Amino acid sequence: MSSWKTLHKWCTSYSADSVEWCPVEPYTDILVCGTYQLDKTDEDGSTKKQKRLGRIYLFKVSDEMDEICPIQSIDTSGILDQKWSYNCIDGYPVLGTVTSEGSLHLYRLVNLKLERWLEAVIGENVLALSLDWSTNKYHGNASIIVSDSAGTVTLWKVDDTLDKVGEWQAHGYEAWIAAFNYWNSDVFYTGGDDCVLKCFDRKSPDAVLTNRSHEAGVTAIRSHVDVEHQLLTGSYDEKVRLWDARQMKRCLTETNVGGGVWRLKWHPNRKGVILAACMYGGFRLLRAEETIDILYEYLEHESIAYGADWKFENKELSMVATCSFYDCNLLIGKINIDNTKIL
Repeated sequence: MSSWKTLHKWCTSYSADSVEWCPVEPYTDILVCGTYQLDKTDEDGSTKKQKRLGRIYLFKVSDEMDEICPIQSIDTSGILDQKWSYNCIDGYPVLGTVTSEGSLHLYRLVNLKLERWLEAVIGENVLALSLDWSTNKYHGNASIIVSDSAGTVTLWKVDDTLDKVGEWQAHGYEAWIAAFNYWNSDVFYTGGDDCVLKCFDRKSPDAVLTNRSHEAGVTAIRSHVDVEHQLLTGSYDEKVRLWDARQMKRCLTETNVGGGVWRLKWHPNRKGVILAACMYGGFRLLRAEETIDILYEYLEHESIAYGADWKFENKELSMVATCSFYDCNLLIGKINIDNTKIL
């Protein structure tokens, strides 16, 4: 078979921008796809300013399926980002979402259906742009970091309620991304449209590190769960950079992937393998060692490559989900990583 074979294609109706496989056993065959769409008219036919509708689709995907179809659909405001906690909370897999109305919503997976659990307002007149969980490496008290369109990041404690425990004005423009250091949940990183990468300690009111080496907005940050100190960033400057979190004056290596980088995902059990959503450049399979090399280019989508994720399974062939914006398509495929060669 080819290095990346498409198995399923499904139309999401609204523009698709986020796909996330559940990482929690025995629910790793559960996939969510998040969408949003501008609603240009109200009931009277007049224009509404930047109102976004959204929908979350829940799928159960197995190797034996001939076609995919959602088992649940939830109407909401526009979904800008979604992430599962890598560990159960109170016995349930939990999905976090952030929306175009500036809200953070948590859903529990109960009997293969998502049930709304907790919610909080991030801010008035802002888009909540990204979120990340503190507990992807270690069990313990869960926190969520959220970034928004006003350049602010907020830290939330997850208990029986969502309680805000910190707020930082991180960037002068949109804070596209916020992400924890999974090895030290006191530390998190932010990236903004001001082209700046910052590192924060939750005990400090100001950034403990500011890096200005990106040549355009910083849009993706991902700490490695299995390799301490490894950090990835992606940017509108079309480069993926690998960092040592102990020394962030300059990156270890970088490569141009031919499109603005929106999401980066480490493979769940192949330590140096990366899935990259590269917007107008399509999707890329990368390997990061001493250098970052492009192994495969996946160009089956006809629009902006936004969402990408690995299924959490340890098999020879890795299942992936990808989604694209204007063509409203969710694609599921399989990659034979061992058959790929550096382009």
